[in-house]
Amino acid sequence: LYEFFNAHGKNTRLVYSGRLAIAKPNLVKMVQELNIPLEYIQEEKIHGLLITVDCQYGAGNVRKQEASLVAIIDHHQPEVEGIEHSDIRPYLGSCSTLVWNLLSQEGFDFNDYPNVGTALYYGLFSDTNSFTEIQHPLDKDMRDSIGYDNNLFRQFKNSNLSRNDIE
Repeated sequence: LYEFFNAHGKNTRLVYSGRLAIAKPNLVKMVQELNIPLEYIQEEKIHGLLITVDCQYGAGNVRKQEASLVAIIDHHQPEVEGIEHSDIRPYLGSCSTLVWNLLSQEGFDFNDYPNVGTALYYGLFSDTNSFTEIQHPLDKDMRDSIGYDNNLFRQFKNSNLSRNDIE
């Protein structure tokens, strides 16, 4: 979404406001290798549109930021009500599939943004237990059609444990 909005001239930030900063080795590596401009925020008033992705505004897994307008893009069971601009599809295996579908419908060319394809592919892989839990045709369509960097994908897949985890 960040790349899509930037390509359309929108002033866009990519923020994360979980309880703790991202520390899982595979996610840290993905943010670094794909040059994802992620900002960790704890409490901030968002002026303009806040889109929560893979979480729901006001639900337990995200710190609620004050925002002028909120939208939700998610694949989990609905936890909140009253957010007018919501696209929640719990029948999908991954939010990556939903984002891929929305961008595809808008004519987003993933070939021009190979890092986006790699991130979405890895997201689907992670959310569906190495693709073993894929059931919906849209998940299969994304898996089978999106381009991704196989070398980076292998690195992310093999970076799940840190030295401290192993010890």
